[in-house]
Amino acid sequence: MPKPKRTIVLKFGGSVLLDERRLRIAVHEIYRWRREGWRVVAVVSALAGRTEELSNQCDELCPNSSDHVRACLLGLGERESSTLLGIHLDRAGIPARMLTPGTVELRAYGPALDAQPESVNCTRINDALDKDGVVVFPGFVALTESGESVTLGRGGSDLSAVFLANQLQADCCRLIKDVDGLYESDPASSDIAPARYQYASYEDALETDGSIIQHKALQFAQTHAIEFELGRFNGTRPTTIGPAESVLNEIPDTTKKLSVGLCGCGTVGGGVLELIEQLPDLFEVTGIARRNPERCCERDNVLITDSATEVARFGADVIIETIGGCKVSLDVATSAITNGADFITANKALIAEYGTDLHILSSHHHKEIRASASVGGAVPVLESLNDDSIVSVKGILNGTGNAILGSLQAGIDFNEAVLDAQAKGFAEADPSRDLDGRDALDKLSVIAQKLGWSINTDDSLGQSLTDWVQQNKPTYPARQIAKLNPNGASVGVELVAASSDYEKTQNEWNIVELMHADGSITTLRGKGAGRWPTSEAVLADLLEVSRIRSDQTHASEVCHV
Repeated sequence: MPKPKRTIVLKFGGSVLLDERRLRIAVHEIYRWRREGWRVVAVVSALAGRTEELSNQCDELCPNSSDHVRACLLGLGERESSTLLGIHLDRAGIPARMLTPGTVELRAYGPALDAQPESVNCTRINDALDKDGVVVFPGFVALTESGESVTLGRGGSDLSAVFLANQLQADCCRLIKDVDGLYESDPASSDIAPARYQYASYEDALETDGSIIQHKALQFAQTHAIEFELGRFNGTRPTTIGPAESVLNEIPDTTKKLSVGLCGCGTVGGGVLELIEQLPDLFEVTGIARRNPERCCERDNVLITDSATEVARFGADVIIETIGGCKVSLDVATSAITNGADFITANKALIAEYGTDLHILSSHHHKEIRASASVGGAVPVLESLNDDSIVSVKGILNGTGNAILGSLQAGIDFNEAVLDAQAKGFAEADPSRDLDGRDALDKLSVIAQKLGWSINTDDSLGQSLTDWVQQNKPTYPARQIAKLNPNGASVGVELVAASSDYEKTQNEWNIVELMHADGSITTLRGKGAGRWPTSEAVLADLLEVSRIRSDQTHASEVCHV
């Protein structure tokens, strides 16, 4: 029987969302919780300064405008940022549903610029969560019974999040801010670090000035006895606010900046590099290996070379490999681990062939090895296998083949379809492993390793996509289907039912069905190929390693207190 789904409400404030590019922070945090099996409601504030811009615009146009008109204009900031977040999630290959106060009937009463929420249609939110796993919602805004726009007061997105968490009976509500928790005073304005709350009572939290947490949100939580959290992006030890007595002097939730060596800087590696360099407080790239080093922009104090093993031995905390193939990649993996680095790869062929040996090696050296991107791109397949009730796996695991089959069904010539997939970054220069099913079979081997199943993959390949195309009259809809159970694996092109979930899985999207012993099925969806979905999965592994190291550091500090 699958584990019950948990729901978390994450609120992203303007202090985190400084500009449109910083919406990637929200993508990373949402994906973190999705990988761990949570349903996520993301409540989004306007980008930093956007509400003030809209307010000034209103003053310039009509200083005496009605409060409802002003509320309607001010709410555009949250609608804008939530919509942009939806676009970023789509690019990263993470399914999400965009909802608004109107679509979920979020009603509020009171002054138009300082209203109080009172009801919401939870069924619509839960239906969206059951389908896509993520709901993105603009904070701060609501509607009256007559449909007029209202706002929930300054900092009202905090109230939106706490209110939705209460109505949905969510398992957790966390406000993501630019601080790691709640302090007795602003740590940035004092030479002496103020005491940090591990747990803050409502009363003590209300003694703060309201700049970190909206007082209305605190008062609502107090009235309804709701515990919620305040923490940083990728944090592991947030402050909990609730009805119990306060606990002070908690060690801050900080982490040591990790040095990263990047082996491979092509389509995926270049995307990983871009994402890493947007997180300078957490990571520092110290080495880059790529086939043509001269194409890499010079960076201060960064080794840039064509030798991946040189980077692997350079002494970084973490080595990321996106080269592909096995010969060089195996040397990189063994060199990284034996030289004291954690190892992250997107290479399914490497893990399929040598994964067991590498896990033994990493365990011996007490290092982490992660390969989420090797199976399913942004689909958290490997993270969903920690369940001993799984008896079989079935799905579309090759985004390249799926994109090509979709193009063929649309009447595009085979060679043109392959070129189009390559141009979009779904297919390698040599797409043969995608077309004959070996790529998907490698992924099944990785899944089998994770499940502890010993399978023989000989004779596992059925009809290849190329053979299927060469038939006189290929029929549609067809998909390359991968299947796995404890007795073996298979990959081949098969007809699927029209309007089925498989037929609806288009382009580079993947779908994976995990069958449990009780007959229930857990379905996972997302983009399985392309630069950004794969890069997002690699970065998620890196952020996980950062959390593990942070917890290890914290445990050491506690022992010495």
